[in-house]
Amino acid sequence: MKIEGCVALVTGSNRGIGLGFVKVLLERGARKVYATARDPSSLPDVVALDPSRISGFALDIDDEAQRNSVAEQTDDTSLLINNAGISGSENEDERRFLRASSLENARQVMETDCFSPIEMCRLYLPDMIKRGEGGVINILSIGAIFCLPSHASYCAAKGAQAIMTMGLRADLDGTGVDIAGVYTGGVRTRMSARDTPMLLTPEEHAREVFDAFEAGERHIFAGAGAPEMRDTILADPGAFEQRQIERFRNPEKAWD
Repeated sequence: MKIEGCVALVTGSNRGIGLGFVKVLLERGARKVYATARDPSSLPDVVALDPSRISGFALDIDDEAQRNSVAEQTDDTSLLINNAGISGSENEDERRFLRASSLENARQVMETDCFSPIEMCRLYLPDMIKRGEGGVINILSIGAIFCLPSHASYCAAKGAQAIMTMGLRADLDGTGVDIAGVYTGGVRTRMSARDTPMLLTPEEHAREVFDAFEAGERHIFAGAGAPEMRDTILADPGAFEQRQIERFRNPEKAWD
């Protein structure tokens, strides 16, 4: 599908990668953009980018009532960008499985990063299928194809979301509706592990994603280092995993 002329809804669009998508949607000629965020006080600045085309909605994607309310008001959406997500507890032990005091935090990460995006798809895809056109872009992470030990629950949730995306692609076969998973690499956001010139800006990341999506790619590796990491993992998955374990044991060498 084409970005120009689309009606897009972006979750988590008040900053970082989500805000980058909003800006590039405007740049690429989207007809209308629905910007959503958990904190509604953050939305006026987003809407101010182009009040004639942007509408803001408070949306906690884990809140069923909010999901349903927003979906009713945005039923002309032709492109859903599932971007909102969480990385897990600030306590690294709680992001692990054996070290965590319980699996409560892991369950929350799975809910927000996997099940809630599925629920968003279930709300918007039926109307797209009826129209015979539309698309979904699920923002995953390069961590969906390997486990970073310090963020084990996050990687598990993103890996599950990647498989969910593949399952939905099978459901959508022949409907005229597309769905892509984006395995995001280095992007310069407040959550970036390192602020280096190598990282893409959110806008550069969004342009890469839209270029690939319009070209028909459905497994999109965007952001600094994502394609290279994919190739390294595929070349020897066992060796790559062992390197991550060794880096976890020696944090000072994590970026060697």
